Amino acid sequence: MEERIYKYKLDFYYKSLIIYLITLLGYIIIKGNFTHATYELVIKDPIIYIIILFIVFFLIILLANTIRAREIIFRERMIIFRNRFGEREVGYNEILNVRFSREKRISREERSEVRIVKLKLKNRKRFLRIRLNDFQNEAELIEEFKNISRQMHNKL
Repeated sequence: MEERIYKYKLDFYYKSLIIYLITLLGYIIIKGNFTHATYELVIKDPIIYIIILFIVFFLIILLANTIRAREIIFRERMIIFRNRFGEREVGYNEILNVRFSREKRISREERSEVRIVKLKLKNRKRFLRIRLNDFQNEAELIEEFKNISRQMHNKL
């Protein structure tokens, strides 16, 4: 039995954290004072506090998402939504409908083909929404859901 695993991407959080750290260091270096061959550090500046607030915010989000360790696993006849605290198995026979939605506000060159996949399940009133660009190998993940959609249409 072949398993295809798609893990949650943390790139955005790493990049944001690094950018804010570099911004903080740059701002501290620029605002500091050189006096008599010594460097006086400026700490009581509201902009420094704001940048530190952003750093703490992204650090908390990064740690929370790292701890959750979300992933989507495709097996022969089922999809498994797994995180560190549990998992949910959805068989292909439980899926009533697969909908794809596109990005609306981004230019055609930059946007991906599909942004969100909505699965309508038998035992659930609302759609199960999956943001595809949050997971690694987005193009392959799109193809996985398109294959499921094709199988749904072939049954009818």
